[in-house]
Parts: sequence; structure tokens; C-alpha cells
Amino acid sequence: MAVTYVAVCISCTAVAHHAAAQPAGFPNLDSFNAVPVDPFLLVYPKGSSEIRTITFSPPYNMQCSFPAPAQPGPPQPISCTGDMPGMDNVPFNGGGNTAPPSTCVLGAVHLDGAAYRLQRQGYGGCESGRDPGSQFGGHPVLQPGQKITYQNVTCAVGDDRLVACLDTSSQHGFVLKSSGSVAF
Repeated sequence: MAVTYVAVCISCTAVAHHAAAQPAGFPNLDSFNAVPVDPFLLVYPKGSSEIRTITFSPPYNMQCSFPAPAQPGPPQPISCTGDMPGMDNVPFNGGGNTAPPSTCVLGAVHLDGAAYRLQRQGYGGCESGRDPGSQFGGHPVLQPGQKITYQNVTCAVGDDRLVACLDTSSQHGFVLKSSGSVAF
């Protein structure tokens, strides 16, 4: 009887951990079309070595990037900056939740300890639907319906300002979307 109880509890814990990793509304990344990594890979010389990143702009006035080491290693911290959708409940730096009408929210999502965190930094200076070459663009565009995967990270772009990223080495990531963004 005790053996059965332990097996059942271990099984429940494993399922609960996986369910907590991807919150409700996180898209099925398998439903997006994979694109080649090469156009998104930036390599910067640094002494005798180099810094490698995957950098892309969704067509929504933001920029996202993550390290792209030549050899697999620890979790790859993903970050996005720009006109962030669905962050009405995230306080601005310094407090407060209210932005003036008809303004966008400038914000970021980045790794903070073991999980990701949404951050509103300010407002204004951008409007929804700007060209990818605008304030936070200028990098290769990952179009709606596409995803990019490098080592442990997959990021996908969908309709309605959706950007979703997952680092499978830690089962942490985020989903940005107009109906409400979440980081985990």
C-alpha cells in the first residue's frame, strides 16, 4: 500500500510541474512553420572569441534576442523589448498601471532568476503596426506563422501581436499577446 502511494504521488508531482511550465493560452509551437536560423544569427568578434546571438523583429515594433553559443550549454536567456502587448496589469517601473489614452507601452520581458519577468518601462513614441524598421525593428523579421529554433530555445510569432518563446532546458518562457501577456 505504501509503495502504491509513493508512486502515485511522484506521478502527480511530475504532471503538476509540467502543467505549471506552460500556462493556459501558451500556443502549440509545433503548429508554426520553422525557418532557417542563418538570417537571424549575428556574430560579434570579442577578442579571440565571438559573441553569437539570434535576433529578430516581429512585425509589431519590438525586438527579441537570445544567445546562440556554438556549443549547447546552460539555459539561453531570451529577451524582447519594445511596444509590448497585453501588459495592462503589469505595473510601470516606479508604480502605477495607467498609461495615457492612445499610447503604447514600452516594455521588456527578460530572465529574472529562474523565470521570466514582464516589465513596463514607459509609454509613448510608438504605435501599433509600425514598420519593422522602426524604433525597435531593423533586424530580420519573423513573420506571423513562423518560428525559429536554436538549441534549447524556440520563439514563434502569430497573429494579433503574438510572440511566444520557450527555453526547454528550464521549461520557462513567455507569451506576449494583446489579450494578456504572461511570463513563467
